[in-house]
Amino acid sequence: MRAAVLSHQFTDSANRRKLRELASLGWSITVAVPNGSAETDGALRIAPIPASGPDDRPHAWRWRGRALRRLLTDTRPDLVHIEEEPGSPAADAAVREARRLGIPAVLFSWESRPRERSFLERRRYRRTVAGAAGMIGGNRLAQALLARGAPGVPSLSLPQFGVIPPTAVERATDGSRLAVAYVGRLVPERGADRLLRACGQLMGPWSLVIAGTGPEQESLEELAERLGLAARTRWLGAQSRQQVAALWAKTDCVVVPSRSTPTWIESWSPVLVEAMAHGVTPVVSAEGALPEIVGDAGTVFQDDEELLVKLQELVMQPARHRELGEAARRRVLDRFLDASLARALDGFWREVLARRAAGESSGART
Repeated sequence: MRAAVLSHQFTDSANRRKLRELASLGWSITVAVPNGSAETDGALRIAPIPASGPDDRPHAWRWRGRALRRLLTDTRPDLVHIEEEPGSPAADAAVREARRLGIPAVLFSWESRPRERSFLERRRYRRTVAGAAGMIGGNRLAQALLARGAPGVPSLSLPQFGVIPPTAVERATDGSRLAVAYVGRLVPERGADRLLRACGQLMGPWSLVIAGTGPEQESLEELAERLGLAARTRWLGAQSRQQVAALWAKTDCVVVPSRSTPTWIESWSPVLVEAMAHGVTPVVSAEGALPEIVGDAGTVFQDDEELLVKLQELVMQPARHRELGEAARRRVLDRFLDASLARALDGFWREVLARRAAGESSGART
């Protein structure tokens, strides 16, 4: 089976792990990327497509339709998979060329809530979604939003990229106190103030590490002082990926206390998945995609009072956070590795092709 996969994200070879896994499942894959040069990456064929647009907004680039048509004509894939947002110039061009050649197209989107679009953007979005034979949302919210635009078209919730978990989990905590961590930007929507207020009422042995910087840092430090948390809180500032990875061994529980705004929602959290892969217990707000990521391998809270209750339970029951940490790692190994994503995508692609074949067969009989 042959597939053409299109995204500016795959210009970076580190983002192609899922595609390499798909190739190992028997797919012959051509990866269309904007500009660059033709090359091979293992079993993958990399095909550059001329594109233009602002350097800092590759998602808005216009890909040359003729070049896309020539690529699809030359390779004759059974399916076109597009990881550019529906309604973007690249997705619009790819769907149009695929339809011209009678090739089913699968769309991917991270967009997790409706947003305002210009008249031309709305028309392009509707045209793109209407032309899809299958749709994948990076989370269930994105999946549902896509499905609203094309009822009856097969859809799936599946993250775009997998993670590389540590081969073994190291724990440097002794269980004598609950080691809590917050990792992320210090901005209102990330909700670090919610965590500080909950910690201000916690009873028993605990400590808090806050890794990250942002415009709210000064006010958050003042809040911690007013709540009497200075002795139990460490502010690490900006951290590299390697430093964050090293932090997990010293952490029992990671809290992601995000709050949605009219213009923003938590669609994915790489930090959360990485922490879970290291066996850290996740405690997350019921916002956006966070509950879907955690599943039953962590704790979800609805409001600030419930956050306090959940943290207090972990302080008083050390065995509970160890149990949840183990479940969190198992969930990542089961669901969020590139091999797992590739198997799910392989099954979905085959479903789309089977539906297309059944529809064509039914039409021929009629």
